[in-house]
Amino acid sequence: MQKTTRIALLAAAALALPVAARAQTTPATPPPAPAADEATQLRQKLAALQQQAMQDPALKPAQDSFTAVVNAAMARLDPQAPAKLARAQSINADVAAAQAANDNARLNTLATEATALQSYFATLRPRTNADPQVQAAKQVWLARLLERMKQIDPNAQQYVDRLTQLSQGGAH
Repeated sequence: MQKTTRIALLAAAALALPVAARAQTTPATPPPAPAADEATQLRQKLAALQQQAMQDPALKPAQDSFTAVVNAAMARLDPQAPAKLARAQSINADVAAAQAANDNARLNTLATEATALQSYFATLRPRTNADPQVQAAKQVWLARLLERMKQIDPNAQQYVDRLTQLSQGGAH
């Protein structure tokens, strides 16, 4: 059962591959330990705020627009991308069916496929993020998201600014 669960989790991870709406704010070099603790706390606060903001149905059109721009860029970069996106979105149903049938061979095949999809999107993601249309749409999306986060917590911009400062090595 643990093997089946692990495989299902791998396959489920394939759905999270085209994470179009996520801003990646990983520092290039790790900050000193106290700053790392503060950065971790800020990331947790911002993640909670982002999750709360994403529940607002008013943001859905902006998110959908950004996702469409990302998907179009991926399709321009690789004509196979739309089919791979569709497969990434449908693989969980196959995992559920294989689990229900207790078909470990199928689950292993799906885990291999999910890993291949993860690798594919990991390679495509940097090229997609470099696309000027994606960069522009990302700025619009992040601005909308941050505005909603600031409505929830007026200190959200301060959290972002401080995390940016810590990520750039500024402890004060």
